[in-house]
Amino acid sequence: MSITLSNICKAYGERRVLRGVTLDIPQGVTCLMGPSGCGKTTLLRMIAGIGPATSGHVLMDGKDITDLDPAKRDIAMVFQNYAIYPTMTVKENIEFGLKNRKIPKEEREKLIKEYAAVVGLTDYLDRKPGTLSGGQRQRIALARAMVKKPKVFLMDEPLSNLDAKLRVAMRTELIEMHNRLKTTFIYVTHDQTEAMAMADQIVLMDKGRIMQEASPEVIYRDPNNAFTAQFIGTPPMNILPMGEDKLGFRPERVQLGTQRLEGAPFARKGHILTREMLGSETTYKIQMGDEAIMVKSPDDSFQYDQDVVLSVRADDLYFFDKDGQRIRRGDVSNYDQYIQRAGGNNNA
Repeated sequence: MSITLSNICKAYGERRVLRGVTLDIPQGVTCLMGPSGCGKTTLLRMIAGIGPATSGHVLMDGKDITDLDPAKRDIAMVFQNYAIYPTMTVKENIEFGLKNRKIPKEEREKLIKEYAAVVGLTDYLDRKPGTLSGGQRQRIALARAMVKKPKVFLMDEPLSNLDAKLRVAMRTELIEMHNRLKTTFIYVTHDQTEAMAMADQIVLMDKGRIMQEASPEVIYRDPNNAFTAQFIGTPPMNILPMGEDKLGFRPERVQLGTQRLEGAPFARKGHILTREMLGSETTYKIQMGDEAIMVKSPDDSFQYDQDVVLSVRADDLYFFDKDGQRIRRGDVSNYDQYIQRAGGNNNA
């Protein structure tokens, strides 16, 4: 089941929340990401039919559903606050929507049994939500959505209220669930780890516009602009001024040492300001001239207050114009001059 958004605009008076969004969402997991207020939840509500667009069209498998009643869209939505009924048992919560749709009791029992097993709630069907953990309550919301057998799942930060350990476990469960259901998940999240781990496609938004849509691998390795480059990645990409243009490199692609890496066009002296040992990697904040940059390295041998040399290979350098748009080899005839300019202030 695919969803197509065609030139979607949304305004509240003078405030424009979505600005001509056009997007194809294929079957699979699509994560909508971006800073608060970028329009991702507004977009999700439009697909659900609970927040009509000011203009534009929403299509499901080519059929225009822009004005279709939400109940007829074959879509299920899971919110971050679960929206489950505390006075009902787990079974009654899952069954609620089925009763409203006049599903016969025998079929209801079969569906409840099937999907309670999928989300691991078989032993809790007679319990009230208040006696369960946050993760178990989230599973109730998922099971209640799943029993409808919708063609599209819309999820608005469904794991944000869980603690860190439980989020990781539930993320894995959602991936397994999608692999079983083989349907369309559209998932809003602030958490880039969640998006990178789960998504077939990431749609990164800012100020009501799509900044880039691509697979996690592409959006990380080949960002279209400085916004994407710095939004995806932990720590974010280091971006430095280079005349009118900008130079970027990821913290994990910096080679730290006591002398310059042979053949690296970018090499600067630096001084370690902070050191965070995180197990398999260590993050350093390093003063490099007027700039403080981040480096993430498997080498934990460098210490606070130590002088070091930072080197970056040519293939790990990114270039952006004054407006933050990516400059790639092939975009310009003199790309090698950008590499030479990157090394113009070397002091190592």
